[in-house]
Formats: sequence, structure tokens, C-alpha cells
Amino acid sequence: MSVISAPIINANHAKLSSFKCSTRGLRARGLALRSTRVATLDVRAENVLIVNTKGGGHAPFGLYLAKELSAAGHQITILNDGDPEKLASKAPFSEYPSIPGASVVWGNPTDPASFPSGHFDVVYDNNGKDLDNCKPLIDTYSRTCTQYCFVSSAGMAIENEVAPMIFESTPCNPKKGHFAVEEYLKTQNVPYTIFRPLYPYGKFTMKDCEQWFMDRILRDRPVPIPGDGLQLVGLSNYEDCGKVLAAAALNPKAIRSVYNLTSDTLVSFNGVAQAVAKAAGKEAIIVNYNPNTLGKGAWPFRLGHFFASSAKSQAELGVTFSHTFEGDMQECLQRYMAAGRLQKEVDFSKDDEIIKSILP
Repeated sequence: MSVISAPIINANHAKLSSFKCSTRGLRARGLALRSTRVATLDVRAENVLIVNTKGGGHAPFGLYLAKELSAAGHQITILNDGDPEKLASKAPFSEYPSIPGASVVWGNPTDPASFPSGHFDVVYDNNGKDLDNCKPLIDTYSRTCTQYCFVSSAGMAIENEVAPMIFESTPCNPKKGHFAVEEYLKTQNVPYTIFRPLYPYGKFTMKDCEQWFMDRILRDRPVPIPGDGLQLVGLSNYEDCGKVLAAAALNPKAIRSVYNLTSDTLVSFNGVAQAVAKAAGKEAIIVNYNPNTLGKGAWPFRLGHFFASSAKSQAELGVTFSHTFEGDMQECLQRYMAAGRLQKEVDFSKDDEIIKSILP
């Protein structure tokens, strides 16, 4: 695992004078073992259904998954939640026409009347967060499909300060909605595959990650970071996540299995700021503070460590990752600028409150 860290610049030492106050038996067709370091399967599914959410950080998963599966020769149907008049012209949904042969249906993933008809070999649910929202899809397709994939969340893992890395075997909070869905898939004897994502970033995102740091660094403002800033976070490019999702399709090893949906790069909180600043050709003025007394503010992450192991997906699915957070920042910065975000007004009132309270 590669780790990006960074030195701390405390408020008492930062130069702030210039400061202006984000199975059922596999019916595998044409399975052929390839001789690689890890045994993988070269397969083709006649039909794959991807149920995609209408917003949030998970939305691009559906797009990148569809691109990977289409490139592998799979027939793709996308059932997208929401109103096409409001969403179809916006990224990531506006990219659907770029997927060869993909059929897009706009509907309600909780209403079977809006579900696409026909047989699907593999179904991916990248929409539901609790059993009420997921049960209609599961009950409709799980009895006939070869594999039912659910995009869950690593956020339900119970925190462990002694050993913070999340594994697929890490105990989860049974009160979380995703947990109930996973249990339903298991008790109903569904040929499931479960993915638990952390923090994704990159092109077509609908939720800020690196942008939060760019808002401040590009305006030459201090970056308030909770704690000592050495907490580690797993940040994964959507494209790498799409590869993991697609690699499980009709793979016997993936049936009734759980995978962390994450790459193998860890970044410290301070390191995120440093990576963004380096891409921008600037110096990050990092101000570490105590969130127990000053609050979280607009901070885009959890306050403690949040990272997971990718060893299982690499070993069983044979995936490799082509992105690093630091390596992607130049491109992310270009997209930020092209979107005109530097000209937009940003509310820094909580930043100002935190920084003012710790000025010498």
C-alpha cells in the first residue's frame, strides 16, 4: 500500500498574515480459465441490469461499471432512478450515450411496474440503502438471475482504534440499513456478491472530495484539518472501482462473497491537502485543530481513520489499480477550473470561526 503523508503546519507557526478571512449454480457460458498469477475467468453475460442511483457519491459507479462491462462484450441495460428531464443532461448520466448498445430506462427502483422486462444474467443494485428500497428488486430478479450484486457501504463497519483497517470480516453495525439488505440476501439464499465502497473520487463525481481542498488552496486560504492530520483515508478513483465491480460478473469466486470496493492507496488528511497544493503549484497552509472543542465544520471526511483492505478483490478477482490520488490531482484540478468553481462563492464562515479561535 502506498501512503501519502505530510508534515503538520500548526496555526501557531503558520504565516497567516496574508490570510483573507467535499448459487444457485452458475450458468456460465464460455468460461475459459486464463493462466495468470491469479486464476480469473473470461466470461460473457448475455444481459446485465445495472440499477443506478440518482445522486450522491455512488452515482458514477453505475457509469464506470457499464463502461467496463460493455467493453467486455456484455449487453447492458441501465435502470436509473429519477426524472430524466432533470437528470439526463447532467453528469454522470449524460455519459450514457457513450456506452455502445446500452439501453437506459428511467424509473423507480422500488416500483416493479417500472422495471425493465426480460431475463438478466447479472443484476447490480447501486441504488438502495435499506431493505424497503432494495426488497422489490431482490424479490423480482434474484430468483431468475445467475448473480445478484449489491453495492453496500464500508461505513457500517464498527470502528476499531487499535486495528483501524477494515476487512470484509470486520464486524458491522446491525442497525445500519445496508446491513439489513445484506442479511436478507443471505437468508433468502440469493447468489449474491456484495461490495462495500469507501470514498470515491474523480471524473463525473456528484459529491465533493478533493474539491473541498481546492476551494481553499486555490484561494490562498488556510486549510483547517481536524486532529493532527495524520489520520488515514482510503480514496479510490471511480475507474478503478468500476474494474472491481465488473470483474465479479459471473465469476464463481464472487458468488456469496463480500469485497471492499477500494483501491490500495491510503492518504493522510494532511497529505490530501499537500497533493492538491502540489498539483496547483501552491503551498498548503494546514491548520490542525481540535474538533472536540471546535466541531467538524464543513470537513468532508470522518474524523478518524477510514480505510480498508483491497487484498481480497485483488487475489480473487484479479484486479489491478491504475490510479493514485496524487497522480490524478492535476486532471482533477483542470476539471475544477473548467467547471468555473473558482469563480463561485463559497461559505467559509465555519473555517473563519475555527481559525479565529486558535490564532495566537
